[in-house]
Amino acid sequence: MTPDILDILLLLFGGYYLFGVIFKPAIFWERGRILRTRDIIGDQKTLILYGGLAVFMLGVGIWGSFQ
Repeated sequence: MTPDILDILLLLFGGYYLFGVIFKPAIFWERGRILRTRDIIGDQKTLILYGGLAVFMLGVGIWGSFQ
C-alpha cells in the first residue's frame, strides 16, 4: 500500500499550485505559463483555473495513495 511516484508528484504539484494560488508569490504568479494565461483570460479566471487544477491534483493524489 505504498504510494506510487505519480501520486507523490500529483500531491507535490497540487500543493505547489495551491500555495501559489493562495499566497501569490512573484516566483509563481509572474512567470511562464501562468503569466501567459493571465494575459489571455485575466487574473480572476486564472486563479479559478489553477485553484481547480490544484484541488483536482490533490484529490487524485490522495485518492491514489489509498488504493
